[in-house]
Amino acid sequence: MGIAIGDSTLWGKGIGYNSCLCMMDHASDRFGITIFHAETNETNMRASKMLERIGFKEVGRMGTEEYLGVETRLIQYRLSS
Repeated sequence: MGIAIGDSTLWGKGIGYNSCLCMMDHASDRFGITIFHAETNETNMRASKMLERIGFKEVGRMGTEEYLGVETRLIQYRLSS
């Protein structure tokens, strides 16, 4: 699952949080999905905090990716409903 809010003036307004909840509700209701995975860069503290607030738990730190011009480690999350 991934969320990207490109316009930084919209960050911190709950759009990503509510989008995640809506996607998860739809996936659960429509398709019976009960396990969700998410990933973010370890320097993206906003995304990490959002995922943890939803209930995701960190399950690993594997791989790297360029984020804002810097190679950073990826954090994997999991949530079982």
